Amino acid sequence: MTTLREAAKQALEALKCLVETYEMQNTIRADINDAEDAITALKAALEQPEQDVPETVCGNMEPVAWMYEGIRHDGTAHGPHLVWKTEYMDAMSANKGAKAVPLYTHPPRREWKGLSEDEMGHIYVRSATHEEFARAIEAKLKERNP
Repeated sequence: MTTLREAAKQALEALKCLVETYEMQNTIRADINDAEDAITALKAALEQPEQDVPETVCGNMEPVAWMYEGIRHDGTAHGPHLVWKTEYMDAMSANKGAKAVPLYTHPPRREWKGLSEDEMGHIYVRSATHEEFARAIEAKLKERNP
């Protein structure tokens, strides 16, 4: 399994190669500046001491707390209330159907949905310019990964 630090080092090396290639091809300076900014940010991040990332951030996350809206005898709402376990909800609210909402430290990760080689090829053929190709790829990925 690749660690976050190893992935950052790989990205850093790829960006350095990209900048060298751009410079050799006299490509637009703005593209080089973006890559150089990313290189600077990655270098700074890699200089920081490594931190352990809890397994729950990457895998199945457990809620850190629960929130619910209490329900009184007359049916009116009160709250919201914060509890560490759903069992700590007040009995009346639980009996009247109050639902506890789990709260997380990070949003759960979604699986990335990329494009196949064929899909990219079809978009490339229909694109007149590099910018049009990039915009079409961006639009398709946004559609798949809302």
